[in-house]
Amino acid sequence: MKKEFRKISLSSLVLFSMLLGAQTVGAQMVTVSNKSAKALKDYTVEVPLSKFSLPAGSYIAVSTENKIVPLEISTDLKGNQTAIFPVAEIKPFSTLNYSIIKGSADKYPKRTYAEIAHKIGGKFVGKIYEGGFSWVKPNYMRVPDNFTDHAYYIKYEGPGWESDKVAFRFYLDWRNGIDVFGKKTPGIVLPFVGTEDYEKYHSMADWGMDNMKVGNSLGIGSIAVWNGTKAMRVAKTDSVISYIPADGKIRSQVMTTYYGWDANGVKCNLKSLISIDAGSRASHMELSVDKSLVNIATGVVKDKNAALIKSDNPDSEWSYIATFGKQSLNNDMQGLAVFYRTKQLQKVTEDELNHVVVLNPDNGRVEYYFMPTWELDWEPVADKAAFMKCVNEVLDRLNNPVTLKTKKK
Repeated sequence: MKKEFRKISLSSLVLFSMLLGAQTVGAQMVTVSNKSAKALKDYTVEVPLSKFSLPAGSYIAVSTENKIVPLEISTDLKGNQTAIFPVAEIKPFSTLNYSIIKGSADKYPKRTYAEIAHKIGGKFVGKIYEGGFSWVKPNYMRVPDNFTDHAYYIKYEGPGWESDKVAFRFYLDWRNGIDVFGKKTPGIVLPFVGTEDYEKYHSMADWGMDNMKVGNSLGIGSIAVWNGTKAMRVAKTDSVISYIPADGKIRSQVMTTYYGWDANGVKCNLKSLISIDAGSRASHMELSVDKSLVNIATGVVKDKNAALIKSDNPDSEWSYIATFGKQSLNNDMQGLAVFYRTKQLQKVTEDELNHVVVLNPDNGRVEYYFMPTWELDWEPVADKAAFMKCVNEVLDRLNNPVTLKTKKK
């Protein structure tokens, strides 16, 4: 009599083997609960690393439906480490369970990216980098002394970071303004941007374009100090070091230290950590300053075609300012928003170029988020109603973070 065997797919067999192996070392469980009345999409779960016992190795999070996602270790500006993994959607008032086990999510796409790249093989002639060259990506840079704008040395003039929704850069010179690259594709694009010249990315390409008018303004989310009449960007420093601490599938980061920043007469050292997560249009800015500085500022560029929008709930933990209108470099509909902790707000004001949020640091620390939208995004945001939906989704997840429980299986 012939024995009959049930066919088992290779993927199921691999998953079963991983789960079986995890049982022998004690798999760890995470329960994620959404206590909000709204669904949370593309949510990055953050679990303090102290709640886990994770020996060296690669780990994954496996849902009860056997969906595998990568688990990464992330560090914030205070040095706190968290284990992070992505959740596609958490429905209102619902709970999801994940097993944390050793493994590799090889098939999960890379959804974030960060880089610092510059030329080699040429030389500086005055302020301009000239001669034959190649590109290198050390992801670390001490900015050369006397470095200034339009030196044609750093690729697109500074660090770049992106998610599958949007890309950013900031100028790593006296301007220190944050700019936006609109994306017409969810794929990673920055490795291919700015390798030819500094003008081409201002024109429409298959991937998108630099779609923001920054000039001398704050652009979106740039660091500044309020001097009583205007926002002053981080222009005068003794030296600057910038590097990429994380370039993951689900989170990428840019860390910059400004030594000897002259913040309206206060000489201080400023640290900035910018993070972006998979599925997010918003970047997270964490700032730390080593001197008493009560008027750190940020904001968005003014445009005659885009009126200011402000949140109206003083009891909300997070609040925002925003603009929406035909204000992109390509003359398209563009939305800009900055989210800040309500308790840190000193005032919302303006100067000639910017709508400004002035913030009171808490023990020298400030955090905020900044988010652009574009009507030509691969997920287009073409009218004010769609923009406000995006704003309210970010506001809701900031005001109603998930709750977590961890235990050994």
